[in-house]
Amino acid sequence: MANANKAALLDAAKLLIAERGYAGTSVRDLVAASGTNLAAVNYHFGSREQLLTQAVLESFLEWTDRIGCVSDANSAAGPMEQVLASLSELLDGFAEHEGLFATFLEALLQARRSPELRRQLASHYAEQRRRVGEIVTAGAPDERIADRSVEVIASLLIAISDGLLLQSLLDPLAVPTGEDLAVLARPMGAAKVSGRSRPAPATARTSAPEDSTEHDHSKG
Repeated sequence: MANANKAALLDAAKLLIAERGYAGTSVRDLVAASGTNLAAVNYHFGSREQLLTQAVLESFLEWTDRIGCVSDANSAAGPMEQVLASLSELLDGFAEHEGLFATFLEALLQARRSPELRRQLASHYAEQRRRVGEIVTAGAPDERIADRSVEVIASLLIAISDGLLLQSLLDPLAVPTGEDLAVLARPMGAAKVSGRSRPAPATARTSAPEDSTEHDHSKG
């Protein structure tokens, strides 16, 4: 029963955060939506803030896994096309997760005053890098990429994703859509096919220069 209450509170928190944001989700809202009681919040999570933070971080990891499934479905594509497909899924799903991302930004600001929250968020980013790194290595199965390089690539991809989401909060129409990225990927795929099918250049045949002495004798 205890585990069921904990799961119910987390599910309710994920739903309410997406609808109302961090500040708009009260303990009473959580209790009503989960069918639990006030004591269950403190018993399982210690506070409303801890519950909401865990709900936000779990939601982001679930979102990352869904994006990874898109990359897996495009396993025949090249690494760059897979990256663009993943970013496309990210952008197409942003409207659904806008409240979640806004809540995450609130948590980042609060982390400046809370060492425990900062630790949680740092741990979250470490897990994000691990999961994105798995997507990166799965996209290049024939290559041996150094562990540190995978981590660096994952960090850059997360930074791009966070930057796009932040811009989308401020000016949604200025951010590229999933279709924009699909259009961008097409020339890359065509170039790759063209590069494979292009025949090797023929070796130029050079003719020996005419002997000038022959011309001189013919003139004589």
